[in-house]
Amino acid sequence: MAAPRIAYFTDEELPNCDASAIQIVHTLSALARLGATVKMYFPVRPSASRDPEWWRNTLRAHFGAEVGFDLCPLPTRFGPRLWIKTAESMAATALLLRDDCDVVYTRNLLPIVPSLAAGRDVVFETYRPLTRQFPASAPLFNGVARSSHFLGIVTHSKFTRDAFIASGLPAQKVEAIYNGFDAQAFSQPLTPQAARLSLGLPERKTVVYTGRIAAVKNSDLLLDAAAAVPEAQWLIAGAHDTEEARPYAERARDMPHVRLLGYVSGEQLTQTLAAADVLVIPPSLDPLERFGTTVLPIKLFTYLAAGRAIVAGNLPDARELLTHEENALLVPPDELLPFVAAIRRALTDATLAATLGAACRLTAEDLTWDARARRLMAFIEGRRAARPL
Repeated sequence: MAAPRIAYFTDEELPNCDASAIQIVHTLSALARLGATVKMYFPVRPSASRDPEWWRNTLRAHFGAEVGFDLCPLPTRFGPRLWIKTAESMAATALLLRDDCDVVYTRNLLPIVPSLAAGRDVVFETYRPLTRQFPASAPLFNGVARSSHFLGIVTHSKFTRDAFIASGLPAQKVEAIYNGFDAQAFSQPLTPQAARLSLGLPERKTVVYTGRIAAVKNSDLLLDAAAAVPEAQWLIAGAHDTEEARPYAERARDMPHVRLLGYVSGEQLTQTLAAADVLVIPPSLDPLERFGTTVLPIKLFTYLAAGRAIVAGNLPDARELLTHEENALLVPPDELLPFVAAIRRALTDATLAATLGAACRLTAEDLTWDARARRLMAFIEGRRAARPL
């Protein structure tokens, strides 16, 4: 069977700093490297360029990715988020179904039914355990799963896969395929000292956090820990000029040992991670259980690739890749003192930090974006081959 031609739709306005955008661009880039024919449909403002090459260069610069896939910018009107998502999805679906594609691949719900009705194979991807968060959606997913053209759901974690299967979806139509990292970016390991020198940082024990700065990420707990460990310098890499980040940025600016780096990608991200002695994820249940906005955060893959000691919460999604005392220190969620104690332990015990870092690199070996693309193509081709003729 020939490799399928894939049409990908997103309603995200690109470029942006969200993990979802990073995941989309790097996944599609890896599929293109694998030899797949991929076209991404995405909305742009009516006044924006419609030149695919201009967009390719823009996305390359922002995400540090090859962007070797085809681009189809769709000028749309912008307005209230809910209805514009609907309008964009309808317009894009009508256009991509006129395209000569075999598979519609998306993280959006609206293109699914029209694509199935048009006889196109569909793959839906999500990090959220949607049928657990929204039980009323279970009959809808079970309904579309009965279609032979619905190849299945790709989840970013076993945690989410298990939720869909528990809701009645056939196990063979739900596949957990982890996200990844850019192997080339981490091909030349830097010592913390060399990385700090290249970034113009003082030579001092360093704790690093990368990602979104917001209440839903429990940034208060992150800054509480920073306040409790002033003997280290703290680097926080994430957009800090947003409304949700503003109160945390203002608080951080009053801490002389904390540096706000803003959003970083590409070589700067690699160097920032390499500058760390310890990489942290605020250990909180809220992103997983309350807000449902984070399951197995994408930062974890670059953390593993960086080969540094990781301190994170002892949570079910994190435990899919992290094991306490083997490649991370896992602490009880939403408790400051154990979080601070684990950070200090990793900062002061060089043997432990080196052991954890080496184990992280081993864990990361098969978690590249290219490995993800191979698994994704194997799932798509396997499901198409298994479909009754």
